[in-house]
Amino acid sequence: MQITRYGTQPAVLGPPTRRQALMTMLAGLLLGSAGRRALADQIATESQSPAKGPKSVKLFTMHGAGNQDGGDWENALPLASLSKALGSARPGSGFFIGFDPSVDDPVALDRDQHQLAVSGSAHDPIYLQAGLIAGTNDIAAPSDGDGPPWFRNARGWSLAGFGKRSGSPCYIAINKGASHLRLSGFQIDGTSADGFVKFRAKKSRPATFEDIAISGIDATNVGRIIETDRGATMRNLVVEDCRAVGIVRGFARFWILQDSVLRKLELDADNMDAGGENVCQLIAVSSGENLLFEDITLRNAVNDPRNSGKKKGYVQGDGIVCERKTRAVTIRRCHGSGMGDGAFDIKSDNVVIEDSSSDGCKFGARIWSESDNVIRRCEFRNPKSIGGITGACIEACGRLEIVDTKLHAGPGTVAIKLHKVKKNDNPIVHMRGGSIQLDGDAKAAVGIGPGVLELHQVAVNGVMTDHRYVFDKEQQ
Repeated sequence: MQITRYGTQPAVLGPPTRRQALMTMLAGLLLGSAGRRALADQIATESQSPAKGPKSVKLFTMHGAGNQDGGDWENALPLASLSKALGSARPGSGFFIGFDPSVDDPVALDRDQHQLAVSGSAHDPIYLQAGLIAGTNDIAAPSDGDGPPWFRNARGWSLAGFGKRSGSPCYIAINKGASHLRLSGFQIDGTSADGFVKFRAKKSRPATFEDIAISGIDATNVGRIIETDRGATMRNLVVEDCRAVGIVRGFARFWILQDSVLRKLELDADNMDAGGENVCQLIAVSSGENLLFEDITLRNAVNDPRNSGKKKGYVQGDGIVCERKTRAVTIRRCHGSGMGDGAFDIKSDNVVIEDSSSDGCKFGARIWSESDNVIRRCEFRNPKSIGGITGACIEACGRLEIVDTKLHAGPGTVAIKLHKVKKNDNPIVHMRGGSIQLDGDAKAAVGIGPGVLELHQVAVNGVMTDHRYVFDKEQQ
């Protein structure tokens, strides 16, 4: 193998040796990644018991109807009585909020708050659902996802106003570790950073919320949809089949998240930048383990200090962010584009990113930890250099295996950036198979501080290449 200690063009070698071919074949099995994938699949399929539907249902409309006993739509309870009804919930209870768009105005998000502090059971969760009035006592999802919102900020929501005030509190507050819950079907316009639904627990009085499913959320003009307090641990959470457009702080933030799945989400921040400290991280996890992110589209989170009148500053805005106290994270079939910073900014121990992609982000993937990290069968394209920071398809600050992955870097950017950070040893990266396409003056590799990058049978601009880069200081 040719070795370069600073930026030369990769050497061209002959066909791979038997050992190199074997190593490439085995790379997908290295570092325990198969075991982590099996665990992620188990979480995805077994985290919650099959839904049987509620045993009993109370029906609510905006103003109620008939004798208001909640037994059918002709006698629906008024929505103002929902909080009291939730207080008497039992395992298997269902609470349906029905809408007829031809006569109903949207419910004001910022005037009331409904609180739930009662748990269902593993086989009989509590259901809180919104939908179109259907039949005598049922609800249905709208056939057109672009219909009018059912819940709206009555004071008027604006990006400028968001940056000036803290905003209204969450609409649904989950308290006292209430668990075994199913929330679905809400169409929303205009939430604050406190979220639409918030799991509340002070750090001094922590609580664990288990077996929670949130689905079918369709939102615009979002501060956050899901928020948690620092004392709230989320376990066996599934969030799926949701869409949000126009996001300021993020779709969801978790201080502690364990054994959970987020999947089938379409999240577009739509370049909403409220300035100051209102940084957008579409999905943010501070600590936790055994997490699966699957089939998620992330777009256009950009926080540029220059938009607030500053001459310079670090441009932020991320897709999926997992901080240093997270571990065993799998990101599968997720796609990020137009991020001011990273599509996938992962400080976790033992991360697998597979069959995922990025386009037009400062960084496609940022891998920070010195653990067993794998990127495989991914494609990271068109990184953007922003605010004096050189963009990269992948930035590695720790250990990383890259397998059968395509990297495409344009002028002024780099395919792989090694970045030595203070708390880590020198980064070590192996890329096995796949390809690197370099346009214009794009570089295959840059080192910020010492580190090692090895290419094993990688097609660099169409030429099969084995090469070892050894960086002692900032070099390319």
